Amino acid sequence: MYDRVLIDFLNHINNFKDYDYILALIKSTVAPTFNDLKLGTMMNLRNAKRPLKDYWMQNKFILRDALGLDFYELKEGKDFVLVYFFKNERLEKKLSQIKIKDFLNSYGYISCVSTGDYLSLLSQKFIETCPDEIGIFLGYPLKDVIDFKYRDKKACKCTGYWKCFNNEKSSLEAFKRFDEVKLLEMKNILKAYNY
Repeated sequence: MYDRVLIDFLNHINNFKDYDYILALIKSTVAPTFNDLKLGTMMNLRNAKRPLKDYWMQNKFILRDALGLDFYELKEGKDFVLVYFFKNERLEKKLSQIKIKDFLNSYGYISCVSTGDYLSLLSQKFIETCPDEIGIFLGYPLKDVIDFKYRDKKACKCTGYWKCFNNEKSSLEAFKRFDEVKLLEMKNILKAYNY
């Protein structure tokens, strides 16, 4: 059902004007973060059929206000920008947890104090590759983030928003909740535009 609604949604928003299009696309993608089900969401906004990177760069603060979320640009290239959407107070709370701090310290975040410090270092690590610890910032279970490092040696139980190596039932339930809230957001967006 999710795939069918997503395809229908994307077909409908294709008719939207540029600002409405990018807002609808982002809102539907970040719905789990907006609804406090997921700590953060990354989106790669590219210049392709529509120049999404350019729209983002021109309207990011207006979009931020419309979304009610904070953002941090993790990486920028000629035709793309990788944007991390989050709620600062939720991220601060997560980063203050002892287990999370200890884990991130082992990845070089030891001198980080503020969320800005953490995100700045995270974005520096994106220069080479997508760092394994990104899962912390997206709200993935710590055990799965740790085990992702050893993904060649440990069996993956299921895949959805992340690779689950531990609690399959809990992960599948989370994936389902994320999809449900995204579906609801897509339907609400289309309803607002009389589709």
